[in-house]
Amino acid sequence: MTVLKSAVALATFSCMAAAGFRGNAATLDNGLVTARFDARGLVAVTDKASGNTVRFSGDSFALTLDGSVINGASAPLAGGAQTHTGLVFAYNAGGRAVEVVYELQPGWRFVSKQIRIPAVSGITRVNSVQVFAGRLLNPVATERRQRGGSYGSFVRLADEPGAPATRAHCGVFFALQNPFMKWSLSDGAVSMAYEPDMDWKAVYGPFESDRALIGPYRLSGVEFPGMAREWEYIQEPRSFGAGDLKLDATEIQALTDCVDAFVTWRPKETLKFHVGWCENDYQIDVATPEGRTEYKRIIDQAAAVGCRDILFSPANSAVSSLAENKDAWGWENLLWFGLGQKIRKDEWIPGRDPLPPSISELVSYAKAKGVGCVAYVYPSLPWMQDPRWTKWAGDKLGGYLAADTGERGFQDFLVDKLVAFSKATGCAGFSFDHWWIAYDSPATSRYAQWYGCRRIMSELRRRLPDVIIDGRQQYHGFGPWTWVSGSFPHPLASDEQPESFPAFPDMRFDRVSADRERRTFWWYRTANFTPTSIMPGYMTHQTQRYTPDGANPRSAFRRRDWDLLGWRYSVLSSIATAPVNNVVNMLPARDTDEYRLFSADDKAWFKAWLAFTDRNRAILNHTRPIIGQPMVGVVDGTSAMVEDHGFVFLFNPNYRALRGEFTLDRTIGLTAGTRFFIRELEPQSGRLIGKPKTGLWTYGDKVSIPMAGATAIALEIRPVAAGSPSGPMLLNAVGRAVLKGSRLVLTGVRGEIGTRTTLQVILPRGRTFRKALVNGKTLPAATTGGVASIPVRFSGEAFGRCRQVGAYDPDFAGTTYTAKFRVPGRIFRQLNRRKAAWPIAYTADDLEAAWLGAYRLLMFVSIAEPSSKTDVTMKIDGAEVPVKKAYSSVYPQAVDNTFVGFYADLSALKPDREHSVEVTLPPTKSGQFQGLFFENVETEYTGGVARG
Repeated sequence: MTVLKSAVALATFSCMAAAGFRGNAATLDNGLVTARFDARGLVAVTDKASGNTVRFSGDSFALTLDGSVINGASAPLAGGAQTHTGLVFAYNAGGRAVEVVYELQPGWRFVSKQIRIPAVSGITRVNSVQVFAGRLLNPVATERRQRGGSYGSFVRLADEPGAPATRAHCGVFFALQNPFMKWSLSDGAVSMAYEPDMDWKAVYGPFESDRALIGPYRLSGVEFPGMAREWEYIQEPRSFGAGDLKLDATEIQALTDCVDAFVTWRPKETLKFHVGWCENDYQIDVATPEGRTEYKRIIDQAAAVGCRDILFSPANSAVSSLAENKDAWGWENLLWFGLGQKIRKDEWIPGRDPLPPSISELVSYAKAKGVGCVAYVYPSLPWMQDPRWTKWAGDKLGGYLAADTGERGFQDFLVDKLVAFSKATGCAGFSFDHWWIAYDSPATSRYAQWYGCRRIMSELRRRLPDVIIDGRQQYHGFGPWTWVSGSFPHPLASDEQPESFPAFPDMRFDRVSADRERRTFWWYRTANFTPTSIMPGYMTHQTQRYTPDGANPRSAFRRRDWDLLGWRYSVLSSIATAPVNNVVNMLPARDTDEYRLFSADDKAWFKAWLAFTDRNRAILNHTRPIIGQPMVGVVDGTSAMVEDHGFVFLFNPNYRALRGEFTLDRTIGLTAGTRFFIRELEPQSGRLIGKPKTGLWTYGDKVSIPMAGATAIALEIRPVAAGSPSGPMLLNAVGRAVLKGSRLVLTGVRGEIGTRTTLQVILPRGRTFRKALVNGKTLPAATTGGVASIPVRFSGEAFGRCRQVGAYDPDFAGTTYTAKFRVPGRIFRQLNRRKAAWPIAYTADDLEAAWLGAYRLLMFVSIAEPSSKTDVTMKIDGAEVPVKKAYSSVYPQAVDNTFVGFYADLSALKPDREHSVEVTLPPTKSGQFQGLFFENVETEYTGGVARG
């Protein structure tokens, strides 16, 4: 929307350029920011909320065209014009008209500056553009450059000349809308420039530079360090980055909001997009009836969990073949609904030729289920329609040597082909992959290739506003201004297959993938300033595609792969970080048993959480990271708040039990309200969490919630309305509290087996109780300040999720660990019930995936940064038991990248008796050994209560 408005404004400026704007001061004001100008350019930008004013002198520009320099500082002013949102200065430089356009649109907290050449004659080589040059008059305290300044700079302003950084309360960001900025700040002299090194023809229309953006902000004092190495073991993780110059939360938010102002992807509903590729749908040949039947199961399952679109990438031997693939990765046969090879060779023309029956049958079937099909597309192919596109590669076409995206004719061709394909097939969008935009000479410049990539997406968005534009390799590495016309960049910023990223030490691959997704979110937000509107989600995982010997089979392989106990954690992780773009990966569909056994309750849970993103989108648009980056040894989280209402998601990726802590204040986005309820949405839906002693929470309170290992918790923060609650209201357990005459009666109270808690009941004014009837049992109560407290113990022996054997010792660095433990008989009954509900006859090869066979009682040896080059031995009651190595890739490939740790199968253990364990460990640093934990045990709840 903003881009179109800007184009209209530019046209208006051109018409008004001779309207007599010469030598006068001017002001732009949108209620948030005021920008003041003198006769030559910008002199001040004021953030009205904080009063922070950034002052400049000597604002100018420079262009190098066809090797000749145009210096704005000496160019004569020819005229200008002003509207309520913009200002233009018109120059006549050596007989060439140049316009300098400033904008301050409604809602912006930044000023934009852009250079425009209204009329280009013939062919002009745009060598370099200095969009902004001037002097920053404020004293500088510190500067934080992003990627050396190519992604922008955050300059903190000293409160007085020579004041240290700790005295800075305000700052200003400088950014350019491309990833090639040449930034400098020296003794107050500021320059924002880039080198397009590209041709511009008159037929293209006016040349418009990328925008320079300048935005003031006030520091919050909440700071985040740079990223640690992925899953690096740091003994004191909270101390990471101490002493470094960190980014303030408002710095991140200021530039993120700036990026969001230019996003053109604004769907009415949140995206719910299934990626069939991640269950290896390329192994399915839909030319056969059997293949189409299998693919219909994928469509059915995607629809059943609430997906509205699917990346359609099966093989189709009737229309393509592996032998004809010309790409470096060998997947061209899957592109454009399987028609990619024919489209590249002009053997199938959209709008002229009908869809083959094997394709139209599935596209029509999906449409009937309310699911749109998205085509898989590689721009980097040796397109032969015009030899100029591939001239740079000579006669060495194929593989990575393909069409140059910097070629304008190729850009127009590809957009036309995409639009025609969408209209001919009803295609719901495009998933772009293998988009190589970093070719060196003799191709066009890297900037020209990047510009071509961005132009293709922006033109596609302009012509087909509602299509999905899913971005994969390689353009995810080129920053946020690449993505503003797309739907989202790559969900994991690498590749989905397990070999592509380091695994968190966790036996369940859905959780491994989720932890990577949250780390990617942190990188996208804090290093790339990616707004929620285009933030990519990622649920479940990609099924392993390689055999033990490294082959990549193109027929059925590992179709049975549903992570029965890890997928819910993954769904919550994705919704917590990227609620607008819900990308759903592997679903239990290809394997007939998994398809049949995926329960109605599970489908309903999945669908309800996807629906949650639509219902609460206005709040979820404000999703932000809190606490800190995902790391070994800590809890991480996100929040989404609007004034006094919103959500907090907490994640403990570790097997160790930890506490999730946050404060009810601006650090989570809470800006209004005085008293609050905290309601748990998952895992104990409906449980109200009470503040110790008082029950209700107040602004500024620190919340501390115990979290079992490998756990996700979703919370709702809601204000307490004036005059409420009238009570009685039960806190700290699910259940119901009522007053029956003189009695306080609690029914349906449930809690984790073997644990203790203090039930709280908010009472009507003036009521007190010394006893309460809890699930039919009379227990003592104490009333203070209108809150009754009832200490209870839930019956049974405690043994919950990720049950630890012994305790964590941060100083332990030995090689032998011993402990004692017992496993209640109810745990074996739980495992037996799970096997009965999911009675899949896994093969020995299936069970190489540690996350399958969730009926097994496994003991995980958890080591931070584990190495597969070491070994572990284990004895139970003095007898040696086999210890296996677990990999997120199933098999030992890319060894330490996918190695997650050691485990033993203790399913034959005797219940209800004490056992001893002795583990011989490799040498480790202090605390690197995280402990021994039971896997495949889920928390159980009971209504049995006793005095606490």
